[in-house]
Parts: sequence; C-alpha cells; structure tokens
Amino acid sequence: MPLGYEAYAVAPLWPDEHAHSDCGCLPVMEAVLDVLAPVTGDQPVHCGMWDGWGCWYSRGEDPRAPGMAAINVVWAETAEPSQEEIDRVRADARERLAADYVQRPDAAPLALPERYYYLWTGPLRSVTAFHREQHDPPSLIWPEDRSWFVGAPIYTNEIAIAGTAEVVDACLADLRLNARRATPDDTLDTED
Repeated sequence: MPLGYEAYAVAPLWPDEHAHSDCGCLPVMEAVLDVLAPVTGDQPVHCGMWDGWGCWYSRGEDPRAPGMAAINVVWAETAEPSQEEIDRVRADARERLAADYVQRPDAAPLALPERYYYLWTGPLRSVTAFHREQHDPPSLIWPEDRSWFVGAPIYTNEIAIAGTAEVVDACLADLRLNARRATPDDTLDTED
C-alpha cells in the first residue's frame, strides 16, 4: 500500500459464504465500490491487473489454439469415444475457454518491484470489468485524485483500503466487508 494516507483498513476478499461460489470475490468488490462511490463521484478510476494471470493472450495469437490451455476430457461411459468425438469436445471446450481470455494491451505494463500490471481507466464500476474472465480483482485501484487506494495483491485472501478517516470508517461500518483497521506495516493473509 502506498504510504501517506490518513487511515487504512483490511477486509477479507473471499468471505466464507462466497468462497466456493461462481461469484468469487465480486460481492466484496461491489461492497467496496458502494462505499467508495460517494467520494469518487464521476472521476476516472485507474486499475492495474497483474500480467501473470493465465487469462492473457498475446496480440496475433488465437485463444482457441491448442496449447493455450490444457484440456482434459473424461467420459463417464465405458465405451471408448471416437477420435472425432474427442476432437469435437476439445474444440467446444477451447471455444468456451477462449471467451474468458483477454488480449494483452498493446502498451507496456506498469513496472513495479517484482510485478508488472496492465492498466486501464474507466468509471468506478469498471473495476469489475474482468470479473467474468478472472475471479481475482485488479491488484491496484485508485481514482484520478488519489483520495483512496485499494490494493489486492496476487495470492492474497484480503484487500487493503487506504484513504481518509471517513473512507476507512465507512468501510469498517459496512457489515458486508467485515473490515478491520490496519497500518501500512500489516501483513495480509495469503493463500495457503
């Protein structure tokens, strides 16, 4: 988290009731956005998505091409399927997976120590733009005026929120977040 903010909070990114659901961390991120909306207004918000997620494919690549993802197909029937059937099922699986891939931007990523991030700018709700493809939120989120900052490092179970005392108090008051006060020195809970 950047230093210099008045207050900090940490919230679980994967509440127990959503940990194994298809919606992943989306309910938590939507709650954070609800809290931040009044102080953000209609100013642009910047987001940074780690370049190491498996959802990226390079310009000129076909996300449906063999080798983009490992596809294993298992049949419940005891009869051996024909090669034509195996190829058809694999092609269908590649087509479904390709819908979740995102083309790498034709721009250099933001380079921070030990990590690179592709950036985009949009309205506050664009923070959830990649949710369909990635169950993880952007790692970096901040508004144009830098009045707050949200950090969701890769492989973490928590997000950190920095801002004014009012922003952090609003996060603490929102029961959907189950947030706690923090300092920049706190260590986030990481995945096991």
